[in-house]
Amino acid sequence: MNYRHHYHAGNFADVMKHILLIGLLQGMQRKDAPFCYIDTHAGCGWYNLASAPAQKTGEYKQGVRKLQPHKNNPEWVKLWFSQLELLRKEQNSKGFYGGSPWFALQMMRPQDRMALMEFHPVDAEKLRDNFGRYPNVAVHHRDAYEGITALIPPKEKRGLVFIDPPYEEERQDFPQLVELLVKAYTKWPTGVYVLWYPVKDRAMIERFHKKMWKTGIPRQLACELCVMPDDNSLGLNGTGMLIINPPWQFAEEADKVLQWMLPQLAEHPMAKATVTWIAGE
Repeated sequence: MNYRHHYHAGNFADVMKHILLIGLLQGMQRKDAPFCYIDTHAGCGWYNLASAPAQKTGEYKQGVRKLQPHKNNPEWVKLWFSQLELLRKEQNSKGFYGGSPWFALQMMRPQDRMALMEFHPVDAEKLRDNFGRYPNVAVHHRDAYEGITALIPPKEKRGLVFIDPPYEEERQDFPQLVELLVKAYTKWPTGVYVLWYPVKDRAMIERFHKKMWKTGIPRQLACELCVMPDDNSLGLNGTGMLIINPPWQFAEEADKVLQWMLPQLAEHPMAKATVTWIAGE
């Protein structure tokens, strides 16, 4: 997978992660107390699907292009559509798709705050151009593996850390990320942590989940959407999100939303969507 998100913007993994992110932040809003949203690999914040990288892969055609607004859509999906439409109106083009910072920004209340990290210098500058005008947003050009533990716990004491790495340097069952989550949780055990991961090899994912279970961190939820059989060797078969400390009732609602998404995005009769507790609950 190419590091820069331009190539993958709007694909089925993006659709799934952003709709569930909206649900997570909606859960954070149940309390009036402010929270901080921390994004470790924020990219540019939004993307033009007419650009050369997006057109080269065409991945958005199997993602955002497959879903249509409808009155019977789940609430999180309706919010996703409305926030996407707002971006397109701002950009005066139907060809734009938001990154996680854009969708998170729409869920921020006046008392909430965002901290966005991006290590790629070109994307970090673009991110600053796109989000610098918002008073409750701070943009950091820094490495996520160092930046997370430097920014937590936030002054708000409540918050969500969204980790969406490229997986170009990760080996096998993601040992660097397991270590990072343990360090972060040890420093701030009440935070909500969300890790996106690709599903290419089921055995590898099972080893990853087992490693996470062995950490002893409670309340770990795994949400997955596999549009192809998860042992298919051709490429990205599915998308997963490991969530530590999900908000109350998030698991039940996430399962309903994923089961709704499954027939919309499936590419194979053996496609499946699951929500399972790795630890706790």
